Amino acid sequence: MSPPRHAPGHSRGLSAIELLAVLAVSSVVLSVAVPSLRGVTANTRLSGASNALVTGLQRARTEAVSTGRNTVLCPSLNGMQCSDSSDWSAGWLVYRDQNRNTRFDAGEQLLQVQMLDAAQVSIRSNNGRRRVTYRSLGESEGANTTFVLCSRQDPARGRQVIVANSGRVRTLDHAPPDGCR
Repeated sequence: MSPPRHAPGHSRGLSAIELLAVLAVSSVVLSVAVPSLRGVTANTRLSGASNALVTGLQRARTEAVSTGRNTVLCPSLNGMQCSDSSDWSAGWLVYRDQNRNTRFDAGEQLLQVQMLDAAQVSIRSNNGRRRVTYRSLGESEGANTTFVLCSRQDPARGRQVIVANSGRVRTLDHAPPDGCR
């Protein structure tokens, strides 16, 4: 049996060289991991915003078909009224448009409020679309609508949510060229 390398009761610490080696390896690992973690975070926020928008659009379409009444999805800054903008970054409202004037009026039923953190993801609609209106047969009023979603953390990352005139919604996992610049 070989004798112990140090006396019993003594604890052996790390040398300065060992500590420097651990710090060097740790810094290399972190320099590789942090940028990819930022990308994962940006993708997660984009996915969440995209899924919320698709859910709102599907809710509006389902409501229009099931009730036979126009249902509108509009951007909102405060969760209480529509904003007259093509910037949907702060969130949106879904409501039943009883009088078909495409404005959220007193007495009209508010179906959904979705608020987002505009500092994380920007959402813009094409052609200045300030509303998406679904009719009783499930079709979308007006021209096709494209929403471009861009990460504010990583402007190279983006997505699209596209609403066809038929009312169907599809998503793309990339923004159009220069769509997020």
